[in-house]
Order: sequence, then structure tokens, then C-alpha cells
Amino acid sequence: SSSKEFDCQCKSACTVAMCGILAFFDPEGKGHAELQARMGQGTSGAEYRAALKEKLVELVLRQRTRGPDGHGHHEPSNGSGKYGLAHVRLAIMDPEHGQQPLVREEGRSVVHNGEIYNYKQLQASQALGPAPTTSDSEVILQLYAKHGPDFCNMLNGIFAFVIADESGPVMAARDHCGIKPLYMGTCRATGQVWFSSELKSIVDQSCDHFCEFPDGHYWTPQSGFVKWYSPEWDDDSYVGTGGTAEHCVRQALETAVRKQCMSDVPFGLLLSGGVDSAVVAQILKPIMDELGQEYHTFCVGQPGSPDVTAAKLISERLGTTHHVHAFNPEEAFEAIPQVIYHLETYEPELIRSAIPNYFLARLTSQHVKMVLTGEGSDELFAGYLYFHDAPDGAAVHKELRRIFHHLHNVNNQRSDRMSMAWGVEARVPFLDPNVIDAVMKVDPEYKTVKGERKHEKHALRSLFDGEIVHEVLWRTKAMQCEGIGMTWVEKLQAMCHRAVSDEEWKGAAQRFPLNTPHTREEYYYRAIFERFFKGMDAFVHVWPGGCRAAGAAWGSSKYTRAGLADVTQLANGLTGVALPNGQESVGTPLPPAVPAKAPCDPAPSGGIVQPQPTPIVA
Repeated sequence: SSSKEFDCQCKSACTVAMCGILAFFDPEGKGHAELQARMGQGTSGAEYRAALKEKLVELVLRQRTRGPDGHGHHEPSNGSGKYGLAHVRLAIMDPEHGQQPLVREEGRSVVHNGEIYNYKQLQASQALGPAPTTSDSEVILQLYAKHGPDFCNMLNGIFAFVIADESGPVMAARDHCGIKPLYMGTCRATGQVWFSSELKSIVDQSCDHFCEFPDGHYWTPQSGFVKWYSPEWDDDSYVGTGGTAEHCVRQALETAVRKQCMSDVPFGLLLSGGVDSAVVAQILKPIMDELGQEYHTFCVGQPGSPDVTAAKLISERLGTTHHVHAFNPEEAFEAIPQVIYHLETYEPELIRSAIPNYFLARLTSQHVKMVLTGEGSDELFAGYLYFHDAPDGAAVHKELRRIFHHLHNVNNQRSDRMSMAWGVEARVPFLDPNVIDAVMKVDPEYKTVKGERKHEKHALRSLFDGEIVHEVLWRTKAMQCEGIGMTWVEKLQAMCHRAVSDEEWKGAAQRFPLNTPHTREEYYYRAIFERFFKGMDAFVHVWPGGCRAAGAAWGSSKYTRAGLADVTQLANGLTGVALPNGQESVGTPLPPAVPAKAPCDPAPSGGIVQPQPTPIVA
């Protein structure tokens, strides 16, 4: 699209609801009875509503870092007190307007965290008519009024929302792969139901069952959970065909990046120096030029680390205003309690990756309120080093399905919680449903590491060969906890080890019979989690074997419970990286790349070969 068209798309008045949400339902009115018992007989409806409002505000403000720009609440106008909605807001679009909950005259209301990128198209194509405000959340109420709960597959976006009317809960839903968080708590004795963006807001409420709301599902009181995201490729027996050109992967990714640049406040990019963020950086450069905005990039790492070295090369090539947080193991150890409090897990591999994210988000918050990221690429293109050992394409596809369906409580949980801990919104163009669909339909043999394909994620790298700095484009994959420094994890683990006494360690199995810690590092994380979220350990995801790679159908020695087995390989191709032996890398030559094909092969008509239709409206 032209610069003028893009400027209109990005800056037209609309409201995007990045925030934290909370919803409480008491269909049998037993909460009112409990309150009367505590406050004394004769408690009036007005007193109850005031107490409910006070409670909702107190609980939702536990997640105030998700929405430092304001908060709102709503209770039923009939005074029943049978539900309440609350919201904290991070204003990215139209900062002067757009408070939630949205409440309509017919009595229906919604709280929504996330954004619906195609809301204007849906309002037109579904003949929904004008909405009272420019908020993208309006389309949720409009679609429900027209279609009932079966509309989620029309939405292109990232979302978690709850709809209510005067009678109580109507529906709740979460996006296709859990980019936005949602938890649910229920009480059989009272019939009460709670929903919250973060566990901390409901952990101490009178629920006898808590769960993470499943990604790609919606819920109603009548149906329970209903899976709405069921793409064609999501089956172990599915056989993809063709390459990235046939499925227009680059075109889909460029469209997603452009679409996710909607913002009325300055934004930037988390530039780790890995291939995924480098790809987004390359696509984003002309867009930032069109907008006439300063191009901010952000990186975290120890001086001379692979990530810092590679990100500097990309920044210099693209001319960005680059910001770096110089990271050290001591501050990492000190931050562990805060990281676990915001992350809401005790999974060790995830915590190690989240710690540098925490400091990166803090740095970012000093300059912008929204960033794009490269999250999600590895789960589509087979990016982790243990994929080198995959026997064939069928095994790759099966493993990609496995780790894709853990995104909601691994990568997405880290990205959302660490950014929102500092009031920053992180967007994920690789996880646009149309990008996912295009990449997962590619023949998985193209994702294996064989023959000329000497690098993991070759299918992605080859699309940008000759554009992105060669040393960065073909560098070895590094997870965030690895690329920011080669020795810090070992030092962190030593500090955790010293923090757990012999007596505590001897009682590990008795104290933690579920997912018993295998190392003192794991014990240290678990004890902190228990302090904040006592009794909430049952639904925390822990990788079998202590790491992502251990769950693969094939054996691999690339990763252990402690992390990457050989960290020195992360310096391959880069000059000036600080090695564990105190020396610097000298840029060992990289194998030549296979020539890239055009992003989309020309169609016989001279047009573009379009991607196959997907269930998500673009």
C-alpha cells in the first residue's frame, strides 16, 4: 500500500484495549448472602454493590502494570450484584478515549484484552452497522449479537475477552494460540465463576478449581469449553506440500508486520540479533520510513555476547536508534522473585529466558509503549538446535505441533508477562494466524537440516539472503537465555544452589510431591512460586525431562536440564564475541547459502500466487 494509505490505516481514530481484565459471576447470589453474614443482617443492595466495586478494583489493581493508564469497572444496573467486570488499561490507540468495560443499552457488556486487527473489515463485511465508539472491542459485542458465540474464527487478532449481560456470564474466549492470557476459577458450592488476565488477581478467592483458559477455545455456561481454532494442518498425519514461495510465506509475514504497526504512540522492535527479530527488523524498516518515525530497537546482553554483537550489526545496517541494557548475573539473581511473581510459573527453562526479557522490557518502557518481536518463528520453522537430529519431515511436523500447542504457557507467557510487567505491549507478527497457516502448509522436509540445508530455519533464512547481514542471517540459533551471554546461566545456577540449604534440599520431595525439583536451582524457583501462589502448582506446565528438547520423539544431546550443552557454537560466524575462555571469536566462515527463490512465484496471469484460504479473516 502507499505511504498515504498506510498512514491512514495506522492513525485513524480507534481504541486498542491492551490491558488486564477481571470478571466475577455469582448467578445464585450467594456472594451477597456471604457478605450479609459478615456485615450483619440488613445489608442493603447499595452497600453490597459498593463492597463489590471496592473488591473488584482491589483485585484488578494487582495487575496494574498491565494497565497503568487507568482502570474501570461495571456492575449490573438492576442492582442484583450477580456479576462485576473490571479493567486496567494501557492506551496504545486513541489514548484519550476507550475506557472499559464497554456497556451497551441492551444490558450487554464486555472486557477485552488485546486487539482485533480486522475489526473494520468485519464491521463492513458482516453489515454490523456503526458502533457507538471507535474501539476494536465493539466488534465483539456486534458479532455476538448477530452470530452468538460462534464468531471467534472470524477474528484476526490477539485477545482474551468476557461478555456479560444482566443475567450473568454470556461467553469468554481466548485467541488461537494463547498470545493473551486468561485464567478461570470456579466454586461448586456457590456456583461462582472468576476470569482474570493474571492468576494473582484471583489466587486467594473462594474457588475450589483453577485452570488456565485453553487457547483457541470459547466458553459459555451452557456448552462449557468449545474448541474454535482447528486449522487443517493441525494433525500429525497432515502432509504439507511445496515450499515457502508456493505458500507466499514472505508475503504473509510482511502483511502481518504492516498490520501490527497500528499505534498512536511511538513504538519499536525488540532486536535480539537472532534471525527472527532480524527478519522483522528488515520488513519494518521501510514502514518506519513511510511513517516518518524514529526507529527504536532494544537489546539486552552482557558486553560482547552473541546477541549484543549481532544486534549491533543489524542496527548499524538499518540506521536504528539502538538501546542496550548491559546485563549481569548478579542483577539476574536479585530479580528472580519479581520475575516469578509476574511470570506466574516455576518452569526453570522459562524462568531463565524470562529474566533477560524482564530487563529488556524495563529498558523499552523508558522509550516506547509498544514493540514488535520475533516470537513464535521457531515453532513454525523448526528453529531449535535439536531439530538437527530430526530423522525426517514427518517427525518435524509432529514435533512442531507439540511445541506450538505449548506456546500459550511458554513463549507467549514469557513475552506477555515480562513486557506487561513494565507496561509495554509486545506484538508477535510470526503468530498471525495467516502466517502460521502459510508456514505450516510448507512441506516439512524443507524444515529438516540435511544436504544443502546446513542451518536450522533454512526455509526462513533463504527468503532474506542478500538483504540481512550475512553473519546474522546465518548465525546459530540461540534461545534468549543463551544469546545474552555464554556463562551467566552457570553463575546464576550456582547462586541459586547456595541459596538452598542442605536441610531444605533433603525435604524437596516431601514439600513438593508434584513436579518435584531435580536441582537446587529448580527448588529455589519453586519455593518463590509457592510463596506467591500457594496451591496453584497443579496446572503449571513443566517440560518433561526439564527442557523442551527432552519431549521430542528423537534423542538429542543438544540440551539438558541445565541448558544448552555447547554454548561456544553460538559465536559461529560472529567476530568479537566474548568466549568462556576469555578470548574473542574471530568470525569463522559460514557455509554458503542456497540461493533464495522469489517471495512468491509469478502466476501465469502475471499476478501473485495467493496463499490458500484460512479460517481466519485477514
